[in-house]
Amino acid sequence: MGSEARALTLRRALSDDATTVAHIHVESWNVAYRGIMPDDVIARTDLAYRTAFWKERIANREWPVFLLEETGNAVGFCQMVPTNDADDDPRRVGHITSLHVLPQVRGQGYGRRLMEHVLGEFRRRGFSEVTLWVLEENRNARRFYEKSGFRLDGGSRRYPRTSVPEVRYRIGLNRG
Repeated sequence: MGSEARALTLRRALSDDATTVAHIHVESWNVAYRGIMPDDVIARTDLAYRTAFWKERIANREWPVFLLEETGNAVGFCQMVPTNDADDDPRRVGHITSLHVLPQVRGQGYGRRLMEHVLGEFRRRGFSEVTLWVLEENRNARRFYEKSGFRLDGGSRRYPRTSVPEVRYRIGLNRG
């Protein structure tokens, strides 16, 4: 993150932030998933669709969407929930549904900051492991998750309504 001081704020997203979160999501998808996800799927994932999507998720007060801002400008977000995977126990396994950073500011530590915060929040809530799904061909994201300590756990599936393969990563949480 460099030696210069930056005014970073990490907070829970509010309903008024749905369009901001959606904008980050759409911008990230347009760069990270181009050439991996079918173009028609990317085209359908527009700002209006994502705003409605995130408005619903932000309204869930139990499972937060965290928004990271630098000097008042949103740069990334992350959502945490209990796992929905049938082979895991949602009382002890958490799940990161989304972690996105604006493409033009990637590589500056924002994703790491979001990840550290969310893993800490899972620890605080008593979870012992966290999983996430990533597109198999998304090499940059996979490298990021591996640097964060996640490892492939053998889980695989197709992204909904596509033939795009996803792989599951997992990390154990030390609570000591």
